[in-house]
Amino acid sequence: MEAVARAWWDTRGRFGDGRARIPLARARSSARLAYRFGGPMLIVASSASLQTSAALATSIFAVYGPAGTGALRFAFAAPFLLLLARPAFRGRSPRFWASAVTFGATLAAMNFVLYEAIARISLGTVVTLQFLGPLTLGLLGVRRRLDALWVAAAAGGVLLLTGGPSGGATTGVALALVAAALTALSVLMAYRLTTESSGLDGLALAVGFAACITLPLAIPAALATRGPRDLALVAAIAALGIAIPYTLEYVAIRAVSAKAFSVLLSLDPAIAVLAGALWLGQALAASEMLGVGLVVVASAGVMATQRAT
Repeated sequence: MEAVARAWWDTRGRFGDGRARIPLARARSSARLAYRFGGPMLIVASSASLQTSAALATSIFAVYGPAGTGALRFAFAAPFLLLLARPAFRGRSPRFWASAVTFGATLAAMNFVLYEAIARISLGTVVTLQFLGPLTLGLLGVRRRLDALWVAAAAGGVLLLTGGPSGGATTGVALALVAAALTALSVLMAYRLTTESSGLDGLALAVGFAACITLPLAIPAALATRGPRDLALVAAIAALGIAIPYTLEYVAIRAVSAKAFSVLLSLDPAIAVLAGALWLGQALAASEMLGVGLVVVASAGVMATQRAT
């Protein structure tokens, strides 16, 4: 859930209003690719790319710091998205620009808090706690008895992950929960922006604004670079965290239903645990693994049993 592209999907798993405006030829080409390579596998590959990006980011925190790493990530990602979307700057309403700026500021804040959390506690724990934001959105307004089960599962998972009120790593947990709130807010902001734009226009401009907002952090971070290898790693983090996941999901959404897409995204915490173990050597205790499992089940359950609206 770390990539900004994830926030572009609304709470029902749709790619905003922009999906209806995608050129027919491009949509058919994407659909052929998705069916050939398997939509579900593309979504899992997207999640793996996202969490690999987050894991790699920790390797250069010592050089740039969490804030500097996040700022440089936006600096590399923004030109790619702007070239890909080629958004129009003229003829936009004041409401659109207000939404884009607000969304960009939310993305910048979310990235800052998320990286600060990852610097303190395990990647799997952070991503699982962050997932509570979208999960809460999915549960808002529900009245079914079954949904009480998902609430209980999510609450139990959080208690197991954090150790309850007396648990350790308080700062990291608090930052991850702030990231969850900002993730939920970014989903709402993105959905609002899709009513004002088509395709990737709004997202590309919002990421561009995020890059501008974080530029005061990106410049000194770039000046602290020890060599081209560090900047190449930041570019890889931007690609793995934004470019590749968006491309994979853009193709995959045409081969799977919105409900299936949302359920597959619920695997993010589990994939984050695997990425943390593989790339960072982070091992969770049995109780923490159970906590991750409960949050995954809660999220998948909410999405799988959600009524169409």
